[in-house]
Order: sequence, then structure tokens, then C-alpha cells
Amino acid sequence: MKSLRESEREITISAPWGKIAGITWGNPENPPVLLCPGRIDPCCLFRYLVMRLPSNFFYVAVDLPGNGLSDHLPVGIRFSVWDLVPTVSRVADHYQWNKFIYIGHSLGTAVGKHYLMAYPERLTRVVELDPVPAYHTVFPEEMKDWYHEVYGKHYEERQYRKHAGSKATAPRYTYDQIKTLLMKAQDFSEAVVEEIITRHVVPAGDNLYRFTYDQRMKSLFKLPYLPEQLKAMYTSHRTPLLTIFSSSSVDKGDFSRVPFVFDEEQWPHRNYKYMIVEGSHEAYAQQPQCMSDDISKFLLNDLKSKL
Repeated sequence: MKSLRESEREITISAPWGKIAGITWGNPENPPVLLCPGRIDPCCLFRYLVMRLPSNFFYVAVDLPGNGLSDHLPVGIRFSVWDLVPTVSRVADHYQWNKFIYIGHSLGTAVGKHYLMAYPERLTRVVELDPVPAYHTVFPEEMKDWYHEVYGKHYEERQYRKHAGSKATAPRYTYDQIKTLLMKAQDFSEAVVEEIITRHVVPAGDNLYRFTYDQRMKSLFKLPYLPEQLKAMYTSHRTPLLTIFSSSSVDKGDFSRVPFVFDEEQWPHRNYKYMIVEGSHEAYAQQPQCMSDDISKFLLNDLKSKL
């Protein structure tokens, strides 16, 4: 029997807007686990975590539209989290999954939250890795700033040309410049950057490279929810949920407006567990050993519940 690493393979799934690229590990006959990364992150960052998870699952990690090797959504519009939900549906339909486990990081957690609201019967368990974007809030007095930050600036002429441009108009960099930019932006080691760089760039001639990501991905994916609205929506479902916060995000106050995330009693169906790990927002890739055992136990409990 092949190990998870030996079973790794690239996949491409067709969607109305283009292709969804991804990576799989494990036997397709095993219970499925879908993994969605954060903003601009390629799906191969999940490799470090998946290698520490149980081998009796089929893992599928995808590049969200505009990330990694996946095609961009149609140019022009400013899309939101809701526009990324069909990616999850498309992957599930491609594999004919009636039910599956979902693991998301950062923006991927917000996509998972909204997918769960739209398809509450399809997810059996959810793991959230530092879900900062899922808990963005906007108070009424902040609506003006929210609109101009998220939508208004997008439609200003200079920004619109940048966001609507193709990969061919993106800036070009040397390989070493690309590595330096990635290491600085996300505090990755050189070894991590070397492993993920092929999903971040394409050759652009003259020994130079361009980033592949959609420029719209640089913008924040805030939706104008109030804290009490998030609580009402997120705590209403019964799906078992494990949330793992990074100490850096907690210390920065990223969840200060939603204190219910640190009180399991506030979840009426008693389906919520959380933990805080030491590390950065990207801890799942930089130090997966700090969470892999807890995630493994959570996944295996899904198998036990079906026996």
C-alpha cells in the first residue's frame, strides 16, 4: 500500500469559469477530506499537515480561483466569499461525494462557513485553522470605510486596470526576488518557499517570472456582518467543529469582537471545540506537529461515529 506521500498526484477539475487545480493524497475509496487554503496561498502548503494525518482518508486540496494553478474568476467584478463557495460544490460533485469532511485555513475557513450554511447536510466535520477572515465584523458606523476599502477602490480607474489585467501584464521578477518576496510576506523559510514556488509563478521570458495569483486576491474579503449575526449563524448548526487559533492572531486582537469563539458553552449544540497553538497565522504549514495529533483524533472520531 502506498504512503500518503507516494500517492500524491495533481488533479484538474472543470468548472464553468475554468479549471480548478489541486493535489490529492490517499486512496479515493477512503472517506473524503477537502482542504481549502487561505488568500493567495497555494494548496501544496497543506502537504506538511497532511503527511501527519491518518492514512485512511482521501485528501483533496484545491487552489481557490485566482490562487496557485487554478483559473481566475471572470475579470472585472469584485467577488466575495460567496463567489468562492461554488468551488467547493464543484469539487464535491466531481467526486460524487454526498458527505465529506472540510478543513480550511484563513480565507478557506470563511468559504467553509458559508458552504456549511448553504449545504448544511453535506459536511460531517469541519476543522478551522486560524479563521481570521471568517470573523471579520463591520459596525454601522464603519460601513462607509468598509465600502470604499472593499468595493469603492476596486472601481477606481487605476486599481480597476490593475485588477482586470491578465497574467501577461503582471510585474516580472527574478527567481531570487520571488523567493525573497514570499519569505518576507508570509515569514516562510527558504525550504518552504522552494516547495511551493512552482504554484506561485510562471516563466515570463528573459529568466524572469510572474506571480499567478489574481490581483483581486490582495483585497480583504470582509462581509458587513455584526458580531451577533456571526454568532447566530455560526452557532446554529450541529456539525462537529474543531477550531485552532494561532497565538499571534489572538494576541493581535483579531477575535476581540467575537468573544463567543473562546467559550464553548455559547454553542448550544455542544458541537464546538477550540484550542490555541503557539505560532503565526501559517502555523499549520510551519509547525504542523503542534496540531496534527488533535486534528487526527477529530477526524478519526468521524469514522468511529459511523461504526
